[in-house]
Amino acid sequence: MNINMVKYLFLSFSFLVVVSCNAQTDLETFKVDEIVSENIIEKSAKETEPIYGLLSYRLEDIQNYRLGSVGLSAYSISNGYNYSNNNLALIVNNYQENKYLGFILNLVKEEDGKGVTDFLIKTYGKPENRQADKNSLASFWDVSSESKWIFLLQTQEPSQDGKKYKNVKVFVVKKGTRVDNSTDSTVFSILESFNLAYPKD
Repeated sequence: MNINMVKYLFLSFSFLVVVSCNAQTDLETFKVDEIVSENIIEKSAKETEPIYGLLSYRLEDIQNYRLGSVGLSAYSISNGYNYSNNNLALIVNNYQENKYLGFILNLVKEEDGKGVTDFLIKTYGKPENRQADKNSLASFWDVSSESKWIFLLQTQEPSQDGKKYKNVKVFVVKKGTRVDNSTDSTVFSILESFNLAYPKD
């Protein structure tokens, strides 16, 4: 194989990598209160997030999305449970209007979790770290300029055979969003609920 052939193969591979990255939809481009497209809804399943009761659409094609420069991948833990996988859900205000409020990203592939964490720190600065259990991490960003809150939870989870893996869960939600998508001002906001579970130092 001559040097020209090596250069050609390298350039072809580089082009494919760029095209692959560009083909992924960047979650950063979704705008709060915009209507989630029918095309996305048709390829997803309704799901109520268990911690804060947020209404969402769980996407089946996480590999078609990225967060900034970090490409996401389809991945499951060997001998894991039904939640032991990379998954993505778009949060909406209700299933009638389908206004976008943010997303929930669950990552069990360690490289993906680290990549997303590093991206958030690089983009939004050092987070406010909270009190959490041993081997866990809870972080918060108040991104006032974009009217959104970002919550990151990092935990150690067991597979069915007892092996531990690192789980990173990211919530990006419209600032002011309340538990159960409530419009009642007496109901805790997501931030107030987070503060109770993960107090400030």
